Amino acid sequence: MATSAGAPMVRIVPGELETRNAPTRLVIPTSKQPEWPPFVRAGEVIVNRRQDFPPHAHENEEVLTYVVEGLAAYAVESGAVESLRPGSARLLSTSVSVKHRISPARSGPIRWFNLVVSAPGKAGPKPLMQASEPPTSPKYDEDAHVREIVGAKPGMTSVTGLEVSEIDFVVPSTTFRRLGHDRRGLVYALTGRGTVDSRPIDAGEAALVEGAAGIAIGGDVGFRVIVATAPR
Repeated sequence: MATSAGAPMVRIVPGELETRNAPTRLVIPTSKQPEWPPFVRAGEVIVNRRQDFPPHAHENEEVLTYVVEGLAAYAVESGAVESLRPGSARLLSTSVSVKHRISPARSGPIRWFNLVVSAPGKAGPKPLMQASEPPTSPKYDEDAHVREIVGAKPGMTSVTGLEVSEIDFVVPSTTFRRLGHDRRGLVYALTGRGTVDSRPIDAGEAALVEGAAGIAIGGDVGFRVIVATAPR
């Protein structure tokens, strides 16, 4: 659903529940938002007990896995299993079919955010895996903790031009994030309630943005969002 040049668009979309393998709240694709190129899939998985999930494949895609809560076991193909904690992120870029999986490492709740971006032929002949762990001290930006996960330094490097950051509001405030008229943006609310360019947004919802130089994101204490942008 494109907009004409010079006509910024911000639209709030609710999450839809998918339970095929695990309880997953999707904002892309859904019945009302079946596509949002180059974003292929966006949402979060919430599991309340130990459960093993089968590996699944990706091809010509870039895949971000970000642990929000709990401890996870992560593996690519038949490689070694990694232990992920809250704030751990993995970025898989691949032009060939590669399987990976993530499961709770022990009993107890776990949440992870998943973002998939189309990357036809951009990842090179071999899969690229990058890792990022939570920083020892947070960076402040206008009274919010801001972490650059993909794109800007010291984030992981994307082959598609994807940029992803996390913003956690520690006092009621508003921050401005650059977007670009040639990029599409997705703001996913992990917790709390806030606004994206004055439009109310609650946890489990996303704001889809395009045709804008930047966006204003505001919220109270506890409002936490993932901000992702990519060339359209």
